[in-house]
Amino acid sequence: MTTLGVVALLLGVLLIVVEAHAPTAGVLGGVGALIFAAGVWLLFTSGDTGQLIAVPVTAGVAVAGLGVAAVASRKVLTARHAPVRTGMQSLIGSDATVRSWSGSQGQVEMAGELWRARMEFGYEEGPAPTTGESVVVERIRGLTLSVRRREPWELPL
Repeated sequence: MTTLGVVALLLGVLLIVVEAHAPTAGVLGGVGALIFAAGVWLLFTSGDTGQLIAVPVTAGVAVAGLGVAAVASRKVLTARHAPVRTGMQSLIGSDATVRSWSGSQGQVEMAGELWRARMEFGYEEGPAPTTGESVVVERIRGLTLSVRRREPWELPL
């Protein structure tokens, strides 16, 4: 029984470590905590101490392990639904200011950087954008931004 308890402890710890590196939303961590608790129970019941000590310790380890797995799962699910905050995709929907424009292409400034830009839509019926006009980034292709005219109901940022 002692050997089986040690194997269960090692397997439980292994599953908890795998949970930390694999996106399983807490499933492996929960199973690992249960197997770890079973290993603790097997080790305690194989000796002379009996179930007087084994049951409370096993329950405590299981509750603590499941609690950690639940908190980790909640954090993972929250992080999956969070908006993009870094990288190129975070620029979509941002405000840009026209610096120069000719025809269907021009140059805009966004976050202190100059970007090449082209019209997405919103300039078909009306004049081309003027210097200093605020536009909204719709798409990024390579190093070129696709922009559109700001709608009247949109507030500038």
